[in-house]
Amino acid sequence: MHSFQKKHIITGAPGTGKTTLINILKKTIPCMDEVARKVIIDEQKNDKNGMPWGDIDRFTDLVFRHTNQELLNTDTLICDRSLLDLEAYLMLENKAIPKYLISFPYQETYHKIVFFAPTWFEIYCKDGQRLQDFEYCLRLEKSLLEQYKNKGFEIIILPKYSPLKRTKFILETIYS
Repeated sequence: MHSFQKKHIITGAPGTGKTTLINILKKTIPCMDEVARKVIIDEQKNDKNGMPWGDIDRFTDLVFRHTNQELLNTDTLICDRSLLDLEAYLMLENKAIPKYLISFPYQETYHKIVFFAPTWFEIYCKDGQRLQDFEYCLRLEKSLLEQYKNKGFEIIILPKYSPLKRTKFILETIYS
């Protein structure tokens, strides 16, 4: 079990504005960048296949290890995604959930309230690390919502506002 304050989560399918929110929030409070994107960039750079659309088991292992390291930063208050997202990806691909994810202390690590960025066609775009099509993102969104609900988290759907309004909404919710 971790001995630090619980982290807030901003999650959602790819291309829903999570990283934009984290980058704005970083100006106010300590945030953890998305580990999955870092892993994908590193895998691409080293000509490896540990990605959600490649070797998802390798991807899961790498993200888990890197995330655990970053969670030890006691200053971090908000995380771009959580380890539970890995379970959603695996469920979507009909893959087995590793024991280290099943036994992970989600409730002790993360705050009960989760900020969920819904799929939003108007802002979605592919990039070098986001190769999924929009239909895949819709299926992943359903899997993410299911996983978080099953683990007992309270989901707050972020309104489709500008990034600054969304940031204000998050901060007001955290500090109210």
